Amino acid sequence: MEFTITGIVREKESKRPVPGLLVRAFDKDMFVSDLLGDAITASNGTFALGYEGKDFQELFEKRPDIYLDIFGNATAKDPGRVGDKTIYTTKRHIRFNAGRREFFLIEIPHDELGEDAPGTVIVPTPEPGKWKEFIHDYIKTHPVDFHYNSDKGFISPRLECTSNFGPEIRDLNIGDSATVTVRVTNKGNGISFASYVEIYEGPGGYTHPRKEYKLCDYRIITINPGQTVGVKLNWNRLLAHGRIVGVCFDPFLDPRGFHLFEQYNDHITSVHY
Repeated sequence: MEFTITGIVREKESKRPVPGLLVRAFDKDMFVSDLLGDAITASNGTFALGYEGKDFQELFEKRPDIYLDIFGNATAKDPGRVGDKTIYTTKRHIRFNAGRREFFLIEIPHDELGEDAPGTVIVPTPEPGKWKEFIHDYIKTHPVDFHYNSDKGFISPRLECTSNFGPEIRDLNIGDSATVTVRVTNKGNGISFASYVEIYEGPGGYTHPRKEYKLCDYRIITINPGQTVGVKLNWNRLLAHGRIVGVCFDPFLDPRGFHLFEQYNDHITSVHY
């Protein structure tokens, strides 16, 4: 009988995937742990490994008691190295009597990842007095057919977020990956600089705070007046039932973002599954 273990490894703080890590799965017994298999995380942080029942089954054991040890990139490049320490383990949370298919979501704190932490994306925030200069420079290279007053500048953008996640996302299994598209329209007559477009997954309903949702992916874009941009984002299904939420906001117009993912909001689009 074949068994599979799949999962995703992410940085805890940013929710960004961590590629190139070595994941080893063990069956915990009373005196010794048996290695079931290993895998290296892909560019999107996912991993998959398979093993046979004979790898763990004994006279009184029909199901394995699984835990994972995770090693850094240096060990992944040379698995035969001796003495390398794990950067993370699930040994304190053994999955007893595991089934034929098991999925793990592993979130490792930045400090524990060390050199294996994903690169940080830094978005510089210009000084207030620089905005007029930046707008003038932007207009020279990105002309638009909307009136621009050099003294008053643009009226604030009016962003609208829509999507068609489609019924196919409901057919995905837990742990499967997909690409979803969020469409953002600038309905105002001002350029929206450095607008964030994000995908979250979390519980169903419309009263849960944002902190209960997991950030799956995000992009930073600039949108001209009247322009619609389709932003492709990566999503890994983590829940059997829940809600996927697309969000767009301008950090300079909405510096606090969102604390509640409402049902009716031009900046929010979602679907339950």
